[in-house]
Amino acid sequence: MNKRIQILRLEIEGRWYADELGAAVCALSDLYDLRFCLELMLEDQRDWELFYDELAHFPPFRERWRRKLIRHKLSPRPFPPLASMIFDFNQLSRWRDYMEPDERLEVRRLEYASPGVSDLAGIGVIVGHVKDFVNKLIDRHDTQRQRDLNDEKMAIENERMRIENARNFVALGREMGFSDAEIRKLVAHVDDKQEILIKLVDQKKLTGVSLLGDGQSTGEDEN
Repeated sequence: MNKRIQILRLEIEGRWYADELGAAVCALSDLYDLRFCLELMLEDQRDWELFYDELAHFPPFRERWRRKLIRHKLSPRPFPPLASMIFDFNQLSRWRDYMEPDERLEVRRLEYASPGVSDLAGIGVIVGHVKDFVNKLIDRHDTQRQRDLNDEKMAIENERMRIENARNFVALGREMGFSDAEIRKLVAHVDDKQEILIKLVDQKKLTGVSLLGDGQSTGEDEN
């Protein structure tokens, strides 16, 4: 995984209470940690698959392992993920204890105004997925204002977009062979965090999200 650090910028407006800001940052941190954990698990699984593939062609193990590896490849989940670590969310919250300081989501800047900004630093590939996730929530709000739908249709459409957004965020689980029940549990967890951010978007307090780097600057040396 590329460990280059990148800045996630949140654009904020209006009047914020301390509990709202704390809940928003905690939700983003939880989403970041979950995605980071899934990325590492997938990376480990690919390493094991590569190891077994190379072992199958390495004498004197070639013949001994060939049949076992064939059976593994026919299995729907040849390299099962450490599901207990993922789905025991108390354990997931302790994941931070095993992260390097530079791997954790860090507050780099908080400028409270209307408009204001909040800059969070983390591993670029992970904050990029978080940015896309939050951006979908903001797009949903803008689209909702443009549509002329009755309350029932709007509720159905909002629910569809929420679930789709949560599923996209944990799509790596499918690649690792997670069951439908496991995916649903992940989606429910992500949707709980999503609900916190949706309320802020609907109240026009969270108005934009971007990654710094394309001609943007935090006003300080990020290195």
